[in-house]
Amino acid sequence: MMRTKPKSRGPRSDARVVRSRAAMQQALLALLAKVPLEAITGAMIAQQAQIGYATFFRHYADVRALLVDTVAAVTDDLAQVMMPALLEADSGGAALALVDAVEARRALFRSLLAGAGDALRAELARQVIERVTALPDLSPSWLPRRLATRVAVMSTIELLDWWLREEPECSPAQVATLLDRLVISPLAKTLPK
Repeated sequence: MMRTKPKSRGPRSDARVVRSRAAMQQALLALLAKVPLEAITGAMIAQQAQIGYATFFRHYADVRALLVDTVAAVTDDLAQVMMPALLEADSGGAALALVDAVEARRALFRSLLAGAGDALRAELARQVIERVTALPDLSPSWLPRRLATRVAVMSTIELLDWWLREEPECSPAQVATLLDRLVISPLAKTLPK
């Protein structure tokens, strides 16, 4: 008797995968607001996301893999927000777009930046650097691209962490001005006059 391949469930299963992953990402962020990354387990994610325990492991090998996926999604969102202004050499507009996006999702970014300590910050920086390196090179010719990316990413993470944890009363406009003057303008090829 010939075995047949199981039928694909098509778009329906894809939608289910997307929903499950989004639920797990949200669960991770919610948990990071309460406990350090090292204490979070797949079972905790499954419970928080209201999914089956086995579902977590169908999607991710461990919590770190979920973290990588979550950071990639957040980074992609931020790059899409900033890139139009950067391509127009509007460093101030790019800074304001980024800061406004962070302000709109303040709890999410507080969770990512403050919720898991140095290990998460290092992973966050590494993932963002990898994602940003795939974008158009906007650094001056004298500055190695990977170095410009590392400086920009690390400085931006530090500035956002400072704002969200130490100076939350600073307005997005004030933070955007700092981001532009400290990070974006000094590292951009073409600065607005």
